[in-house]
Amino acid sequence: MADNVYFYCGNDEYLVGLNARKKVDQVCPEAEQALSLEIIDGSASKIEEAVSAIDQCVAGFRTMGLFGGKKVVWFRDVAFLKNAVIMKNADVKRLLGELSKDLKAGLAEDQILILSAPGIDKRSAFYKSLKDVVEIQEYDIPERDYEARPVALKRALSLFKREGYSIDSDAADLFIDRAGFETRQIMNEVEKMVLYKGDDKKIHLADVQLMTSASGEAVAWDFTDAIAERRLADAIRIFRQLLFQKQTAIGLIIQIESLFQNLLRFREYMEAGWLRMNGNRIQWSSEQEIDDYFAAMSDDPRKMHWFRAGKFANQAAPYSVARLAASKRLVVDTHERMLSGGSIPHDLMFETLLAKLCAPARRR
Repeated sequence: MADNVYFYCGNDEYLVGLNARKKVDQVCPEAEQALSLEIIDGSASKIEEAVSAIDQCVAGFRTMGLFGGKKVVWFRDVAFLKNAVIMKNADVKRLLGELSKDLKAGLAEDQILILSAPGIDKRSAFYKSLKDVVEIQEYDIPERDYEARPVALKRALSLFKREGYSIDSDAADLFIDRAGFETRQIMNEVEKMVLYKGDDKKIHLADVQLMTSASGEAVAWDFTDAIAERRLADAIRIFRQLLFQKQTAIGLIIQIESLFQNLLRFREYMEAGWLRMNGNRIQWSSEQEIDDYFAAMSDDPRKMHWFRAGKFANQAAPYSVARLAASKRLVVDTHERMLSGGSIPHDLMFETLLAKLCAPARRR
């Protein structure tokens, strides 16, 4: 492995940028950066921009440092490495091939290349060549909620502890619900909470409710919570807020389909005796039949974070299986009507759907 080539990538862009910057400052102290550091912007969205950026990168470390000294090239925010269309372009592939050859041949002792990217196509020839010459450091937020949530929660608790604060468990869960899983947002919300609390080192649920802003993801959770709990006024208010934030009715109705799919299956698990409520927490039965059933599923609900699973179970409890199944069909039917065209505006169809979904539930 080359000891003068470094590659940082992943969808947690804050940690990618932070660690790349630390490496830049380590190999090229701030006092030397004016003469020895060249930063190339890789945030290209067009083929010609990507070609120009790669060309600058290759030329950068092929050029001697000023006065013959050290030369550090930081190819920063190389977003096109995960863009399948750009990566298939002949000129892009040719130039990345040249870059790969130079890296395999080895840079001079006083030449250092640092790459940082929000992701990379792992099927590409460039990725495969990089693996041979550099240890790739990845900072990814897991895609599945039950995997990403514990990582984000641990990070938030660590940040609060570092600042000398403790936080109640229910407050910590709500904090992550609102702040989301992205590191930069978590750090911003921790800093805001610390400034608010001052010398009071204990953070409670009310503090989080007052101070922690909902991320876009959290607003979407608030929306589905309002529907599941039949709070029509809140559901319509948040729906209009999401439309103002450039969300689409089609995208939002897909979220509602997912909501009722989860509510329906949790209600069925409770009906079958596989799942019992214990306050806000849930308890799964441990029979072999249940293990066999869930083992065949790609998204085993027992692996879902207890806070989210408990919320689904609590929200499903007031409904009958028949009511949830009918609600799910109503959502699917409305989705199909939206896709089929017609003269009725999507937002009007959506609000009519919300009124029907939030009507009082009747147990059968």
